[in-house]
Amino acid sequence: MNPVPSGTSPSGGVNSAPVLVAHKSGASRLLGRTFESLGNRDYLYLWLSMMTGMSGTQMQMLARGILIYEITGSYALTGIVSAGFAPAMLIGSVISGTVTERIERRTIIQATQFGQVVIATSIGTLVLTDQIIWQHILVASIAQGGVFAFMMPARQVVIPKIVGKDLMSNAMSLNSAAMSFTSMAAPAVGGVLYGIIGAEGVYFIVAGLNVAAIGLTGILPKFPPDSNVPRRSILSNTAEGFAYVRHNRTLMSVIVFVALGTILSMPFRMLLPAISSDVFNASEFKTGVLVAVMGVGSLIGALAIAALRQGQRRGMVLMASAFVSAFGLVVFAGLPYYWVGIFVMIFMGIGEAGRFALGQALSMELTDDEHRARVASLFQMTFGLMPLGILPVSVAMELFGAERTLFGLGIILLATSVLSLGLMKRLRQLG
Repeated sequence: MNPVPSGTSPSGGVNSAPVLVAHKSGASRLLGRTFESLGNRDYLYLWLSMMTGMSGTQMQMLARGILIYEITGSYALTGIVSAGFAPAMLIGSVISGTVTERIERRTIIQATQFGQVVIATSIGTLVLTDQIIWQHILVASIAQGGVFAFMMPARQVVIPKIVGKDLMSNAMSLNSAAMSFTSMAAPAVGGVLYGIIGAEGVYFIVAGLNVAAIGLTGILPKFPPDSNVPRRSILSNTAEGFAYVRHNRTLMSVIVFVALGTILSMPFRMLLPAISSDVFNASEFKTGVLVAVMGVGSLIGALAIAALRQGQRRGMVLMASAFVSAFGLVVFAGLPYYWVGIFVMIFMGIGEAGRFALGQALSMELTDDEHRARVASLFQMTFGLMPLGILPVSVAMELFGAERTLFGLGIILLATSVLSLGLMKRLRQLG
């Protein structure tokens, strides 16, 4: 998709830029390597559209968590609504790989962005007209899960087509860095806006951000499906994707490890607005600050991962991310003070970035072109497993309180991480 290969001029001669890089300082070379993929125009627009849309998503997640807890005052119902998107994502991911292989990918991305506009506008209107009930928010959460089931695989398949395989890991990590930046800035802004213009105002702004994302995506060229991909039924195509992962033991280790980390650590992220309100008696703004600081940690982690290349013990880095998350959960629960919570959020963000950004990049790197869309959808399915963690955790919080539940969750994650370190030799040795 990039007509001029990196390192060459349009006339075919060697570009002088690589020569100049040799004279830069080590820090400058590292910075250039970290942001290398953004030099590709098409990837830059894809990256900007993702960052714009995800800003809206992060604001919406904060607003949804605060709104549902205000309406119900229940951890259990907040957990159910927060996890509502997961079943739809799980089911949608079964077919999204096949759909991505057969339909033009820019169209898929823009259709999912339009779906985000419809969801946010609908909830904003219901809040504005004072007709909102928690069941409406649950339906919106389920619909959003279906949207994400198709959006993320389409993006992941497009990225290597734009930047090439050599920069794929860098581009995936920058994608995660953009998400981390939005999780840093958008919740803080959303918390302030929630207190000023209310939930409906936040939802309408979310809709506007997704309209802007549609416009940025429209600048990209089209990405037609590969005509050489064999046509099978959705069922056989999905089964063949599972078989491919099962026979690629290193790839399977990556996906299983990310799934375990998601089940055990994501409940904290999804229930944070309710936890903050209950444990710290925090305002919307203070809750937004907590989520924003977690985004700072995610950004730090994602940028560090973007600078990694093959041969740099990336498997160990992925496994270390779970230990960092476990440490954060135990400290947060053991020292339930707001300012300690702010400090811990940095570690929770770093752990989340390590799991998501590096796990996603490694899974795409270990997959051949024919199976990439299906593996992307299978990786996405790991987020559909979140109810396995969120629902028991939310019920446990009702029974035992947030601090005891989070402490136990941290200990379980730590034990799982130690066990994985001993059993997953292929992942441990992955460079």
